[in-house]
Amino acid sequence: MQFDKATIHNLAAEMFWRMAEDIGVAKANERVLATEGRCLLEHPVDNDLWREYPLTLLPDDEARRVLRAVSLEAFEFARDEQNMIGPVFLEDRQTGRSPSAVAIDTQPLAKAPSFTSNEPIERTGRLCLRHPLPAVVFADRQPRSGIIQVDDTATALSFDLPMFLALTGCQPAPDDTVILTGYFHIPAPDVATGDLWNHVIQNSTRAVSGVTIFRPEGQIAIDFDWDAPAKRRSWFRRP
Repeated sequence: MQFDKATIHNLAAEMFWRMAEDIGVAKANERVLATEGRCLLEHPVDNDLWREYPLTLLPDDEARRVLRAVSLEAFEFARDEQNMIGPVFLEDRQTGRSPSAVAIDTQPLAKAPSFTSNEPIERTGRLCLRHPLPAVVFADRQPRSGIIQVDDTATALSFDLPMFLALTGCQPAPDDTVILTGYFHIPAPDVATGDLWNHVIQNSTRAVSGVTIFRPEGQIAIDFDWDAPAKRRSWFRRP
């Protein structure tokens, strides 16, 4: 394996999000900033990571170079308040899950509210779980604005849920596909259920009553109603 810039980014992403799974995203970011990423090298990881990224086969000097680069990559992303996405595979679009997320049980999360918003929200794309890596959305084209409602959550979660993505990136991919990245805003009926999402979508925030999302053209306020029957609501879709 050649440890080029892309591979170093993917390894750094895997190491960061595995640590975040253990200690939480906020604390992981704090440690990365405090140690300039060196904490990733001290945090224990399963052997499957080293089978995928066989550092032990490298000469010592090259292995040290790679690990220094991994630390720096994580530090720079944390400093710039950006998520490391890691490798995204187009074939995961069909199932809505990467192999690492196949066994996740989402049924304890299967309660959905109805919602209202102060402005129309574009609905597009299919959710893809990649835990511990950040979830993404596969879509047919770039959205018109920086906030979307994920159109298809059922493929990934096995149930419909009004979930919203504040976009930070839109990456072109083959087969007329774009990969949307950012931060998910997820409704949860209570704090305990919200905490369960840490083990499903780490790049997310959860709210019980509603959420306000700020953007340059004005804020979007979304209110959740847990008493009314949930319904698949779409303000508009792309043709």
